[in-house]
Amino acid sequence: MSDELTVCLAALFLNKGRDVLTAKEFAMYVSLDLRWMQVRDANMLMDTSVAAGLLSRNGEYLRPLIDIASVEVPVAYRPSEHLIGNIREAASKKSVGTKVENGSEDILPRLIQEAIRIGMEKGAFISECNKICKRMNIDMEVAAIMILKGKGTDPAPFMDGVRASVLSR
Repeated sequence: MSDELTVCLAALFLNKGRDVLTAKEFAMYVSLDLRWMQVRDANMLMDTSVAAGLLSRNGEYLRPLIDIASVEVPVAYRPSEHLIGNIREAASKKSVGTKVENGSEDILPRLIQEAIRIGMEKGAFISECNKICKRMNIDMEVAAIMILKGKGTDPAPFMDGVRASVLSR
């Protein structure tokens, strides 16, 4: 797993064109911009990379501990399902008391499903959420609630999940 994990991190930072990212930028870039995996899996990728000693975390800032320029990254690289499965497995072994267990991570997929239910396309919804997140510097879930409310959806059923998700960070 470590070799592909190294290639994955190199591809991520080379695509982004920066050598330092915040944890939030990391997760959003991997999941929403590159569309490699879900946000939950992107956070697991980040945690696994830190645990493997490939990524350093200083507060909210992440920096690769590998020489990304020396890693040979295939053209149009995407992480394999095998790597994503290994990341999930590693994260599930140490998930005692984490956000995934208390359910706060499950709200974003529910918000996306609601957007689809009211007739929005998934990609358009996520793109619109991204724009609002960047423009207003707010969390993805809050942006999703704003969009859904603007489309006439009652946000009340989602508020507890959004609140728990945002406060768990």
